[in-house]
Amino acid sequence: MKKRIVGCDAAKTIAMFFVVMLHYSFYTRYYSNGLAGTVVTVMCTVCVPLFFAVNGALLLPRPLDVSKHYHKTLNIIIIVIAWKIIASMFFVFVDRSHPVTFKDFLIFLLGGNFGEYSSGYFWFMNALISVYLIFPIVKLVFDAKNQVAINTLLAVLFGFTVGKDTLILLFQMLGTVAHHDFASVLSPIGDYFVFGKYGYVLLYFLVGGLIGEYLVKRQEGRKWVCNLLACVSSKGKIVAGIVICYIATLLIQRYQHVVNGTSLTVDNGYWLLPTFIAVLLILFALGKASFSDHCARFFYFTGANTFGVYMLHMAGLICLSKVQELSVFQVMGTMNSVALTIANVGLCICVYVVCLGISVLLRKIPYLRVLFSL
Repeated sequence: MKKRIVGCDAAKTIAMFFVVMLHYSFYTRYYSNGLAGTVVTVMCTVCVPLFFAVNGALLLPRPLDVSKHYHKTLNIIIIVIAWKIIASMFFVFVDRSHPVTFKDFLIFLLGGNFGEYSSGYFWFMNALISVYLIFPIVKLVFDAKNQVAINTLLAVLFGFTVGKDTLILLFQMLGTVAHHDFASVLSPIGDYFVFGKYGYVLLYFLVGGLIGEYLVKRQEGRKWVCNLLACVSSKGKIVAGIVICYIATLLIQRYQHVVNGTSLTVDNGYWLLPTFIAVLLILFALGKASFSDHCARFFYFTGANTFGVYMLHMAGLICLSKVQELSVFQVMGTMNSVALTIANVGLCICVYVVCLGISVLLRKIPYLRVLFSL
């Protein structure tokens, strides 16, 4: 059990750094739009799906206390509202780049964006709360002795998210070659999906739970999961699988760049098949990996502060963007793509470390520590 928790902390740490790196590329002044920068940002496509898979791996195999679960969910909602108020104050009094109204503030509290500010990162918490609200139902399906229930749910979720959007991408590629719009044929299919835009989140949560169950119970887990994971049990196969998924995602990005002008990111990247497979392989690999005592302590430390880093990182990036107005940073504008990318990775590490340090310090202050307790 201890090894599994360390593996999940490692996954959370990697996912959090990738979130910072991805947002860094969009919200700071100097970033390479060339291939070198894209090679780095495409790696970040697994960030949010990995977070949800880790949540599923930690929660679904455990016994459920419904009363405690909804008490925790209520605490999450209150803490997120508090962070939205803090973020609003930061945007209005520190950033000051866009005008906002009280209506914008109310929309922000209810789950929307705060006017034109870079507040979209809160969508992750909205999605997590959505999953937590229906978690007892998901847990009931997960624990059902009749495997038809969970298999059906997985099939529906996969078919309408990863399956549908991967198929649309393939049709788009075919249409590019044939000069015909094939992808639009599949557009009405989404009308049949009852789970809405967060369906893929629930898919990662469920599959993460199955991996977590396997890591705890091994051969006592579900037979088809054991057989599937046994196929990639060696480190070589796992690494090869992750590399192949990454190359496939990079090629997809290059295609979208040529056809749609997409830069640095992957359209619908969170719910494409290469991302889906890579996330499962990463979680499985880290879950079964052996860690030294020093590594275990490091990942426990960083994993315990993931929420604080997530809530602080956008303010850190905005502050860095303002600092980059100084003349000392203008030399970054003269760097080639590779050198600029290396410099940006270094600055991203600095933002991550600073946010981590602030999170650790504020967790030690009475009353404030509750804001970092998730």
